[in-house]
Amino acid sequence: MPIKVKYTDNTIGYIPCDQLQDLLDSNRINAFQRSSGWVDPSRDTLRKQGSQIKYNGPNRRSRW
Repeated sequence: MPIKVKYTDNTIGYIPCDQLQDLLDSNRINAFQRSSGWVDPSRDTLRKQGSQIKYNGPNRRSRW
């Protein structure tokens, strides 16, 4: 599913999901749109790829 982004020159476009992290890392976009609205990577909290934090609680997704 394409993601709506705002480039550094303030133009708006759509990119494939797998390109978002590369564009964020190279500072080529100013914002991208989530269902909750526009996200400014310089201000808003972002998820990190490959986070080392592990969940140790019960697996609630299993089907018994």
